[in-house]
Amino acid sequence: MLQLIYSPTSPYARKCRILVRELGLQGRVSEIADNPFDDTDTLLQANPLGRVPCLVLDDGRALTESAVIAAWLNEQAAAPWPSDWDDRRLEALGGGLLDLAVARRVEMVRDEAIYSAHWLGRRERGIARTLDALERECAVAIEPLSLGALTIALALDYLDFRYPESQWRTQGPRLEALHAAWFGRDSFIATAPPL
Repeated sequence: MLQLIYSPTSPYARKCRILVRELGLQGRVSEIADNPFDDTDTLLQANPLGRVPCLVLDDGRALTESAVIAAWLNEQAAAPWPSDWDDRRLEALGGGLLDLAVARRVEMVRDEAIYSAHWLGRRERGIARTLDALERECAVAIEPLSLGALTIALALDYLDFRYPESQWRTQGPRLEALHAAWFGRDSFIATAPPL
């Protein structure tokens, strides 16, 4: 059986966990919760990067990085989601938004002696620009069940979780509709990070 090593608060791992459920792969993938900051043997033997998610294949090789794992899971599905270069582009833009939000969170919890208002502001400006760009992207049809739409919805949900003062909803009614479409799905609910 495939093993997906994840952290309950990782939005990158959550993306893969949602896909396992959405693509009907629960019977092929077992999920193993781990804390990447603990440097456990389980995680480090599978992924020398010490990061989650990590998908250990039946032959012992491991896939790392959520976009790679997501693409692989999608290929394994009996009914894979449509994927083209436009969707990959949206997935990358949503992933970049997620990267900025995670980097902002890391900056917020750093020791005051090494805290950088410059980097915090830079990330917040990047988040705002990306939200504006994604709102414009939503003016055209985005495939609702796609890696791009899922990644964008996850990034928005992570903003709610770790940066609620972003008030992204006030800037983006189309993004809010995309998020709302995902927010009620069973897979989204089942993988929500603990409060």
